[in-house]
Amino acid sequence: MPSTTLSRDSLLCAMGTQGVLPLFHSRDIDTAMGVVEALASAGIRVIEFTNRSPDALNVFRSLVLKTATDFPDLVLGAGTVLDVASAEAFCEAGAAFIVAPNIHEGVGEFCRSHNLLWCPGAATVTEILYASTLGADLIKIFPADLLGGPAFVKAVRGPCPRVVLMPSGGVTCEESNLNAWFSVGVHCVGLGSDLIDPESLRLQRFDQIQARARQVLQTVARLRATGIE
Repeated sequence: MPSTTLSRDSLLCAMGTQGVLPLFHSRDIDTAMGVVEALASAGIRVIEFTNRSPDALNVFRSLVLKTATDFPDLVLGAGTVLDVASAEAFCEAGAAFIVAPNIHEGVGEFCRSHNLLWCPGAATVTEILYASTLGADLIKIFPADLLGGPAFVKAVRGPCPRVVLMPSGGVTCEESNLNAWFSVGVHCVGLGSDLIDPESLRLQRFDQIQARARQVLQTVARLRATGIE
């Protein structure tokens, strides 16, 4: 069962309100739980755990069970879900949403039939429109920095003003970088290694991850309060 009772629309709204979607992977359950606890303590309520190792499903399942008790309002989703079999497995484990770097029609159909928010990846206008046609709730622009950064999104939103976009790949915690993305109308941004860096994971410096997450949320709130340039 999904880790939330939120509808897809409500979850999409929650992602937009949060502004950032932290994403990470760890093969160690204790490390993964430490990251989730740090993010939750900072005020994060929606987190993506990526499917990047054979251990990912078991770690994710443990996270869902643990957070259901300790952080009942936390929403966990699965990233790097490339096929229907993986989508089924992570849905059964409790994923509330599915993120991928690619577009897989079967995954989209599965997500719709199970009320899972679907966020496929796209790198061209054709792919963005195709994902939208298939019913994507949110479209991941990936790899965002290599595609041209905020300028690419600005150009895309001209002919595609209603698409809901989340850049991921090369997005940083810096205020100037976040401002550049939000100023071109993205719904939220995916934040990976710049927020949850490999060194902090290796040393289990969860306090550093918590501090960065809190700072990022404050930055997003400040940008929105003062007017994104």
